[in-house]
Amino acid sequence: MLLNIKNIADQNAGVYALYIPSTATSELVEVILYSAVEAAQKYYTIKEGEEVTIETEINVIPDPAPDKITWVKVPNKELSGDNYVVSDDHKSLTIKKVTAKEAGTYRVSVEFEVDGKKFNKHSDVIVQLEEDEEEASLVM
Repeated sequence: MLLNIKNIADQNAGVYALYIPSTATSELVEVILYSAVEAAQKYYTIKEGEEVTIETEINVIPDPAPDKITWVKVPNKELSGDNYVVSDDHKSLTIKKVTAKEAGTYRVSVEFEVDGKKFNKHSDVIVQLEEDEEEASLVM
């Protein structure tokens, strides 16, 4: 017997019961999704000149190690220079001194392979500057 779920999505994960009529027995089959990449926060509001660390939770099930984890500033701008520090496990990105130039959307992408099929999952995070109180009062 074969359980075939087409276009699998998060809501398909769970435990399915398989009933075998000829033996009057049933078996439990667990359907596990292959990955999740989630940022701890989706938005960071930072004062200009401060440091921010963007952290992610990366889970790949069953547990193959990701082939590649990359960080970019959307749209696909490589992060270069001393102002950006990616942790050794690639699960976090630190921007040492946030300025208007660093504000924007950052993407962490995870590439991995399961049963010969390649996957690429990502999560986006927005870093924005906190408005200066003086500037905010001028706008009002």
